[in-house]
Amino acid sequence: MAESPITTHDPQNEGQGQGPVQPSPQQNKEMEKNFAQMKRKMSMEEIGLKIKHKIMVLSGKGGVGKSTVSTGLALSLAQLGHKVGILDIDITGPNVPKMMGLDGHKLHVEEGRIHPAKGHLGVKVISMAFLLEVKIHLLFGVDRSS
Repeated sequence: MAESPITTHDPQNEGQGQGPVQPSPQQNKEMEKNFAQMKRKMSMEEIGLKIKHKIMVLSGKGGVGKSTVSTGLALSLAQLGHKVGILDIDITGPNVPKMMGLDGHKLHVEEGRIHPAKGHLGVKVISMAFLLEVKIHLLFGVDRSS
């Protein structure tokens, strides 16, 4: 930060006409890191407040159709005119991007924020699949990245 708003005050010299003391580079770096973390947390809380309804589709067992139900529900709600998004956190087989026509899509990050991809009917999607570099075919254990 060129002109950082961060300053420190020395309580021993308070009231003696001395202004703020410039922090050391290490203190400045730590304070800026904490400030950025606080901004991220506030931003996430703000986003959470903007989401009116949250529906979780979960199960303790794999292969029961969680992604299919999530995608079908999201598309149905979008078809009714609702703003819809899916956060696909399945790390063993994230199939939502494939179902939403976003297979091979990369994660878009700009100014420290993750921007969702838009699938069918404008449904916004963020998926772990966007983060995985090597996709493994789960049935046969074959590397399909090449």
